[in-house]
Amino acid sequence: MAGDRWKGATTERGKPRVYIQQYLDLKLPEERYMRICQEMGLEKPFTEEAATAVMEAYLEDLADGSQCDTVHLHRSGGDVVLMTVVSFPYSQAAYDRMMAAYLAKKSLGQTE
Repeated sequence: MAGDRWKGATTERGKPRVYIQQYLDLKLPEERYMRICQEMGLEKPFTEEAATAVMEAYLEDLADGSQCDTVHLHRSGGDVVLMTVVSFPYSQAAYDRMMAAYLAKKSLGQTE
Protein backbone atom coordinates (compact mmCIF):
# COMPACT_ATOMS: atom_id res chain seq x y z
CA MET A 1 0.00 0.00 0.00
CA ALA A 2 0.94 3.66 -0.02
CA GLY A 3 2.08 3.72 3.60
CA ASP A 4 1.08 5.70 6.67
CA ARG A 5 1.25 9.05 4.93
CA TRP A 6 -2.16 8.55 3.32
CA LYS A 7 -3.84 6.77 6.20
CA GLY A 8 -7.41 8.07 6.57
CA ALA A 9 -7.45 9.68 3.12
CA THR A 10 -10.30 8.89 0.75
CA THR A 11 -10.57 9.32 -2.99
CA GLU A 12 -13.39 9.53 -5.42
CA ARG A 13 -13.20 8.91 -9.14
CA GLY A 14 -15.77 9.55 -11.76
CA LYS A 15 -16.22 11.06 -15.18
CA PRO A 16 -13.43 13.34 -16.30
CA ARG A 17 -13.90 17.02 -15.64
CA VAL A 18 -13.74 19.26 -18.66
CA TYR A 19 -11.95 22.56 -18.17
CA ILE A 20 -12.22 25.28 -20.74
CA GLN A 21 -9.34 27.73 -21.03
CA GLN A 22 -9.60 31.07 -22.72
CA TYR A 23 -7.86 34.40 -22.51
CA LEU A 24 -9.51 37.23 -20.64
CA ASP A 25 -8.53 40.87 -21.04
CA LEU A 26 -10.14 43.20 -18.51
CA LYS A 27 -9.84 46.80 -19.70
CA LEU A 28 -10.51 49.66 -17.28
CA PRO A 29 -9.90 53.41 -17.35
CA GLU A 30 -6.76 54.01 -15.30
CA GLU A 31 -8.57 56.20 -12.76
CA ARG A 32 -11.18 53.48 -12.17
CA TYR A 33 -8.45 50.86 -11.75
CA MET A 34 -6.69 53.12 -9.23
CA ARG A 35 -9.94 53.57 -7.29
CA ILE A 36 -10.51 49.79 -7.17
CA CYS A 37 -6.94 49.25 -5.92
CA GLN A 38 -7.45 51.91 -3.25
CA GLU A 39 -10.76 50.30 -2.17
CA MET A 40 -8.96 46.96 -1.89
CA GLY A 41 -6.10 48.48 0.14
CA LEU A 42 -3.48 47.76 -2.52
CA GLU A 43 -0.59 50.19 -2.05
CA LYS A 44 1.28 49.40 -5.28
CA PRO A 45 -1.37 49.19 -8.03
CA PHE A 46 0.98 48.65 -10.97
CA THR A 47 2.47 45.38 -9.78
CA GLU A 48 1.63 41.85 -10.89
CA GLU A 49 0.38 41.10 -7.38
CA ALA A 50 -2.10 43.99 -7.42
CA ALA A 51 -3.26 43.12 -10.94
CA THR A 52 -3.82 39.53 -9.86
CA ALA A 53 -5.78 40.62 -6.77
CA VAL A 54 -8.03 42.87 -8.90
CA MET A 55 -8.60 40.14 -11.50
CA GLU A 56 -9.39 37.59 -8.78
CA ALA A 57 -11.92 40.00 -7.28
CA TYR A 58 -13.49 40.44 -10.74
CA LEU A 59 -13.70 36.67 -11.25
CA GLU A 60 -15.16 36.21 -7.78
CA ASP A 61 -17.89 38.75 -8.59
CA LEU A 62 -18.44 37.06 -11.95
CA ALA A 63 -19.22 33.87 -9.99
CA ASP A 64 -18.97 31.45 -12.93
CA GLY A 65 -16.26 29.26 -11.44
CA SER A 66 -13.46 30.89 -13.44
CA GLN A 67 -9.94 30.77 -12.00
CA CYS A 68 -6.72 32.43 -13.06
CA ASP A 69 -3.07 32.21 -12.09
CA THR A 70 -0.87 35.05 -13.21
CA VAL A 71 -2.16 38.37 -14.49
CA HIS A 72 -0.15 40.70 -16.68
CA LEU A 73 -0.78 44.43 -16.62
CA HIS A 74 -0.50 46.82 -19.54
CA ARG A 75 -1.01 50.60 -19.43
CA SER A 76 -1.84 52.47 -22.59
CA GLY A 77 -3.65 55.66 -23.49
CA GLY A 78 -5.20 56.19 -20.07
CA ASP A 79 -6.41 52.60 -19.80
CA VAL A 80 -5.21 49.62 -17.81
CA VAL A 81 -5.56 46.18 -19.35
CA LEU A 82 -5.31 43.12 -17.11
CA MET A 83 -4.49 40.06 -19.22
CA THR A 84 -4.73 36.45 -18.10
CA VAL A 85 -5.84 32.97 -19.07
CA VAL A 86 -8.85 31.70 -17.17
CA SER A 87 -10.00 28.15 -16.78
CA PHE A 88 -13.38 27.04 -15.61
CA PRO A 89 -15.09 23.69 -15.23
CA TYR A 90 -17.84 22.59 -17.57
CA SER A 91 -20.23 19.76 -16.98
CA GLN A 92 -20.00 17.14 -19.68
CA ALA A 93 -23.54 17.99 -20.83
CA ALA A 94 -22.71 21.71 -21.16
CA TYR A 95 -19.52 20.87 -23.04
CA ASP A 96 -21.42 18.56 -25.41
CA ARG A 97 -23.99 21.32 -26.11
CA MET A 98 -21.23 23.87 -26.73
CA MET A 99 -19.42 21.54 -29.14
CA ALA A 100 -22.67 20.71 -30.98
CA ALA A 101 -23.39 24.42 -31.41
CA TYR A 102 -19.83 25.05 -32.61
CA LEU A 103 -19.98 22.19 -35.13
CA ALA A 104 -23.36 23.39 -36.41
CA LYS A 105 -21.98 26.91 -36.96
CA LYS A 106 -18.85 25.47 -38.57
CA SER A 107 -20.93 23.43 -41.02
CA LEU A 108 -22.74 26.64 -41.98
CA GLY A 109 -19.46 28.54 -42.35
CA GLN A 110 -20.19 30.82 -39.43
CA THR A 111 -17.07 30.27 -37.30
CA GLU A 112 -14.34 32.81 -36.73
